[in-house]
Amino acid sequence: MKIIIPFKTPTINHLYWHKGNIKIMKTEAKELRKEIREIVWKDTCGLCDLEDVKLKVNIKIYEDWLCKNGSVKKKDVMNREKFLIDSVFDALNIDDKFIFEHSMKKVQSKKEQVIVEIKPILNKI
Repeated sequence: MKIIIPFKTPTINHLYWHKGNIKIMKTEAKELRKEIREIVWKDTCGLCDLEDVKLKVNIKIYEDWLCKNGSVKKKDVMNREKFLIDSVFDALNIDDKFIFEHSMKKVQSKKEQVIVEIKPILNKI
């Protein structure tokens, strides 16, 4: 299964605010999660045969990762992982506990997008 999100996804730091020890999702994050849900449904037609199966998830984040002088921009790709995985798996109605392999890759590009590929590893657990 391949899902293409045609925009840059923000870091988790931009999606929550804190009240004491409680993390609260911002309105922007709720709207973004809804938009990702619509993309997932469009890409998968709402069909998912990956329930109770060990999964491999590969994520490629396409962005301009370099400064004008060629040095690498200070952008932490791991801060985007949790919200992105939670949003996609929530839309698919799959528990992310079934992820047994996971990789993320930065891809240098002027076009910003995220590609999420989800594949079964083995038969049902």
